[in-house]
Amino acid sequence: MTEVEKSLVAVRFGPFELSLETQELRKNGIPLKLSGQAIQVLAMLSANPGKLVTREELQKKLWPADSFGDFEHGLNAAVNKLREKLGDSAATPKYIETLPGRGYRFMGPIVQPDTVREEEKEERSPKLSRRKLWAVGLALAGVCALFALGFYWLKSPLPPPRVLRYRQLTSDRQIKNETPCGYGSLPVTDGPRVFFSEPSSSVMQVSSGGGDVANVSTPFACFSICDISPDKTELLGMATTKGITANQPLWVLSIANGQAHRVGNVTGHAGAWSPDGERIVYAIDDPGASDLYIAAKDGSEARKLSRIEKGYVLLIRWSPDGKVLRMIVLYRFSSSLWEMSADGSNLHPLVQFPGENRLVSGINWTPDGRYFLSTVARADTYGYSWDIWALRETHSLFRRRTAKPIQLTSGPMRFWNPTPSPDGKQIFAVGGQFRGELLRYDLKSGEFEPFLSGISAEELDFSKDGKWVTYVTYPEGVLWRSRVDGSERMQLTSSPLRVAVPRWSPDGTRIAFSGYPPRGPWKIYVVSPEGGKPEVVSESQNDQLDPTWSPDGNTLIFGGFVFSTQTRISSVDLRTGRVSSIPGSEGLTSPRISPDGRFIVALEAAGMFKLLLFDQQTNKWSELVNRKESGFGFQQWSPDSKSVYVVDQTHGFAIDRVGIGDRKIERVAAIEVPGGVTGAGGPWMSVAPDGSPLLLRDLSIQEFYALDVDWP
Repeated sequence: MTEVEKSLVAVRFGPFELSLETQELRKNGIPLKLSGQAIQVLAMLSANPGKLVTREELQKKLWPADSFGDFEHGLNAAVNKLREKLGDSAATPKYIETLPGRGYRFMGPIVQPDTVREEEKEERSPKLSRRKLWAVGLALAGVCALFALGFYWLKSPLPPPRVLRYRQLTSDRQIKNETPCGYGSLPVTDGPRVFFSEPSSSVMQVSSGGGDVANVSTPFACFSICDISPDKTELLGMATTKGITANQPLWVLSIANGQAHRVGNVTGHAGAWSPDGERIVYAIDDPGASDLYIAAKDGSEARKLSRIEKGYVLLIRWSPDGKVLRMIVLYRFSSSLWEMSADGSNLHPLVQFPGENRLVSGINWTPDGRYFLSTVARADTYGYSWDIWALRETHSLFRRRTAKPIQLTSGPMRFWNPTPSPDGKQIFAVGGQFRGELLRYDLKSGEFEPFLSGISAEELDFSKDGKWVTYVTYPEGVLWRSRVDGSERMQLTSSPLRVAVPRWSPDGTRIAFSGYPPRGPWKIYVVSPEGGKPEVVSESQNDQLDPTWSPDGNTLIFGGFVFSTQTRISSVDLRTGRVSSIPGSEGLTSPRISPDGRFIVALEAAGMFKLLLFDQQTNKWSELVNRKESGFGFQQWSPDSKSVYVVDQTHGFAIDRVGIGDRKIERVAAIEVPGGVTGAGGPWMSVAPDGSPLLLRDLSIQEFYALDVDWP
């Protein structure tokens, strides 16, 4: 007998019990008549449940070596007898399966057999009882230990995700995610490649392993990338033009062959594909507000989902499960994160940093939906010191998740626009630092030369006597003044107040500027060039931008938010504090008073394509210039009040002069700037008192990086 068979006292299966001591087979306790060889065959088979017992093993065990014929007949008869007693069938076996030419296999489920005789149990019971007590005690101790460990595990939060390694992918030192037309664009990836925009080309690509940057064929001069299709073969974006025009036709661009087609008649921005690739969500700008729409991928069946009453939707991303939409909303030079259900319900802000003024930029989910990524500005840096943060999205009944965002990057290098790889193991992001060099362009020699020693500053304004200059540092946004040779420098404001467009008073005793406190809105301030506390000139809750002095220094003219057609040109009497509106100025912004005080020029807020002229003697507006496809910027009067300098970015960078009398446009200088031009409010250029162009050359470092991330 085998060791297993020796230990067997009884075998139970189904309603049957086989006793090897009495050589009996019982069914529900009733004995069944069965021969000795049949019992022995059943014992061998049931001792090896699920295993093949060969005919040779049965012969060797149960039949003499010289009785082959009797063995064949006897084995077949024994098996047939067993099947009869067990109610089994060879065709549809329940207990005994025949493997032709090989043997038999027992199929019935075996109940754990009794392996000790009752007499032995009685003899060993005291010893077994002590062992059982020890076993039970150890088991209880183990359960308690496991419970304690489990409780600690359940109560402890998951470890935070962390960046394991940084790898630089590009090294061309070009601005990233900006089209040749100056419009923003988003990076996307298909896994092997990262697609993005640069001022030199709308669609570029680089290997996800790093290497040279290459162009991607496109029929558009300017294509702003919004998203990549779920199958990673097409780009969704806008064929953009010059100027600040939010709503553009949406196009789909094939990565493989560069062919493009319209998304029906859809016009909007911030488009995003649904995870199944069947729908597209997008925003339509309504001055001061944004409507959210959804349509089929071909542009049909478009319908409105919801409306954001105040703000401009900058970016939309769909959760991997298709249930949630999150978006970046720009309002009053601040950005915030919003969320709503994919059916348009439950629209609300999503606050990540309660009580803090943090700008939020690029957003994305990891492909598995467990983490939500966002680019968040460091406190009071106004979008020039970005870090990547991760919010754990997984809701578990067993583990506590971290409720607050987790910072992934920090240090001197800024990272923004996180784009996860399709396998989720990497994040592709732009890394760099913002900085510029202040240059003067010599009209005679055509050469650049550093101005104020080439400091990183913009938005210069000169005192009427030409001895002093005020400027704003880039990217910090702090107001300074100095002599025109750079001596006697003095800081006039400090963070967190951000400064834009400073202007000297005619008598040189005050400087007016637009200031943005941590929680807005923009206000007009006045400060002494000798320092002191800046004073607010009006407590209006509307945005106040672009102050310009009347010749007598008693009045400031200012505009409103540049992206809103609801803005108007207003004036404030500094003696009384009374604010009034300039007649007919609805929808206009960025005013400038001529030095003789007769005229005001202002820009049409919608697109900034038109430059209009207001004659304060006749109280009438007239169109000075209409570029139609190219917006203006940083207009400035000539000292004799006969012309206005404007910046043109249609092809490269240029300074034009527009005559007030004849309305003719004269090209002052067309400038090729190595590295491009930068500034907090867009590429900044202006004119010095002698008519020579001033600009802030971009020395920012912007390259793509791959971040290997451990996601717990």
